[in-house]
Amino acid sequence: MSTLTISEASELIWELLQSLEDSYWEASHLDDKDRVFNLMQMLSAEYMELLKISVQDHHYEYEVISHSQATLMQVITDYQRAEATRPRRLKTSSRLSGLLNKLTANLSDN
Repeated sequence: MSTLTISEASELIWELLQSLEDSYWEASHLDDKDRVFNLMQMLSAEYMELLKISVQDHHYEYEVISHSQATLMQVITDYQRAEATRPRRLKTSSRLSGLLNKLTANLSDN
């Protein structure tokens, strides 16, 4: 699998944030909302750091900036495990699953 560029990672994280927002509003339990919010906070911090990078550098390979890669992977894995048993709209569930799988596949390649 090819590695993500900074530009591709920015787009992917932005799409993830939009999908997580849908997931947040669909969550019916406070624990579920907390889990979604935690992941949103981590990805928002990462997205804000990526926005600081010069457009001239967007062709470089993406590396996690705001947290350790292991921490981000653990939070995503925990989220995916917990959400597997939660009912969601099909659109939200399939979009989130695809985006999270794409991000984790690229992070695990590094």
